[in-house]
Amino acid sequence: MLYHHVSEDTPASTSVTPEQFAGHLDRLEKEGFEVVRLDELVERVEAGLDPHKKVVSITFDDAYESILEKGIPMMEERGWPATVFVATEPVKNARRGMMTVEEVRDLHDRGHLMVNHSHTHHHMVRRRDGESERAWLQRLEQDTRKAQQLLTRWLGEEPPRYFAYPYGEHEPKVRNMLREKGYRGFSQRSGAVDRNVNWMDVPRIPVNRQFAGWNGLGDKVRALPMKIQDVKPDNSITDQARPQFTIQVPEGWRAGALNCFARGEPAEIRRQTRGGVDHVTVRPAVDLSPGRTLVNCTASAGGGRFYWYSHLWMKRDNGQWYAE
Repeated sequence: MLYHHVSEDTPASTSVTPEQFAGHLDRLEKEGFEVVRLDELVERVEAGLDPHKKVVSITFDDAYESILEKGIPMMEERGWPATVFVATEPVKNARRGMMTVEEVRDLHDRGHLMVNHSHTHHHMVRRRDGESERAWLQRLEQDTRKAQQLLTRWLGEEPPRYFAYPYGEHEPKVRNMLREKGYRGFSQRSGAVDRNVNWMDVPRIPVNRQFAGWNGLGDKVRALPMKIQDVKPDNSITDQARPQFTIQVPEGWRAGALNCFARGEPAEIRRQTRGGVDHVTVRPAVDLSPGRTLVNCTASAGGGRFYWYSHLWMKRDNGQWYAE
């Protein structure tokens, strides 16, 4: 699960209220979820954790003051650890609304996991005007390295090489750069994990006030990993109004039961079977607006649970990047 602010006074698109957050924790406890640090979850998944087991990590991006004041104390009352992806530049410069270096260190000492969310929190998929590919990737690598070095200095030890993509944006060259440096990459899209997960595109369920109701959020938290063998294209940047992607699943694996939605409308689905593999092509039935859009695909797993895959599109505006 992925949160940013826990506050009534911050943007709704990146916030939940304290009451909503408390309600989520209550439901996790009531439904028997085990809440663990992200590094423990990764270790269990690598060891073959049964995805039907109810194990979850609660993560926060950026290191906002509100999660220190409101969110994490609620977790500590239950004895639950948090994972915070820290954007180090605003913390280092004591920017308003952010944790301080001392507070980041204190959370680490209290048993919470503090990991890398870049130094400057930039859009990693965007090149500067006139910037070559080599210079762009070098800039990204230097920014990532600076954040890791600062965290190591602040915490007194190097944290695991986990990296949360700012804004959830990434593309193949970005992922390859991070992979070569020994990182795992964490996204902002719904889904569950098993040992077949792409460790450079690990799903985390984004939560905000608009999607804070447990009827919908609970389905995502209880989700099971879809048996996807491949996804094409591997680059989610598009200029098309209705871009399509194709997922490959084993022949007969519930491909006919898939339902996909984009912008609240059922998406168009086309299926073909070749070489013992079902190729499922998904296209929005409505035009995407410039910006980030998630296309969610599900299939019933029985018992009130769903197999879940979420696909990110980053649609530019007539060849230009969208504004935040």
